[in-house]
Amino acid sequence: ILLVSFFLSCKAQVIVPLASDSDMAYNSGTYNKDVDNDFDKYVGTWKHQQGNTSLKIVLKKITFDHFVTEYKNYYQDILVGEYQYIENGIEKVNTLQQMELMPSEASGYNISGNLIIGKNTYPKCSECNLNERRIKLRYRDPERKYLSNAIVLRYKNENGAEKIIAKIYKSDGSFMQPDGSPDEMRVPYGEYVLTKQP
Repeated sequence: ILLVSFFLSCKAQVIVPLASDSDMAYNSGTYNKDVDNDFDKYVGTWKHQQGNTSLKIVLKKITFDHFVTEYKNYYQDILVGEYQYIENGIEKVNTLQQMELMPSEASGYNISGNLIIGKNTYPKCSECNLNERRIKLRYRDPERKYLSNAIVLRYKNENGAEKIIAKIYKSDGSFMQPDGSPDEMRVPYGEYVLTKQP
């Protein structure tokens, strides 16, 4: 029975490139795949350092992640990660241990997503080439889950030095905020240039 189910599911599955605008994207029975390997160059450890303030982000790619609800049943490639922020020598937030715990669902990571965007998608990128692709991900503060935040990553290779330009901002869809609670993440919103670590 399992063998028959496997062959039937393989036959029914439609591969949809993540970078496309297909109407088939995220429909049941699809595999939303990073066919151009856009995510691969973001995998690794990245660090922004300015004096004794730093932001470290660790990213990995998960392939064939199964997303299933009562209404949807599809597979996807997804970029996930965790981070550490130190301000003036004081650690404000550190979720890096979550990478080792490996949540059962991709949404369990504090950074996750798979939206590939162009230069004119918000936030616009005037420096980007016409066909340059960026990655937009959900960026969560585990102590302030009521906030809806996003991070857009842009990859650059400058004479062999790999960098990502990360823009962190408040996105739409925040939950009702508890009275008197902070209205920003512990990582300040803004743009960070991170260098790939060995």
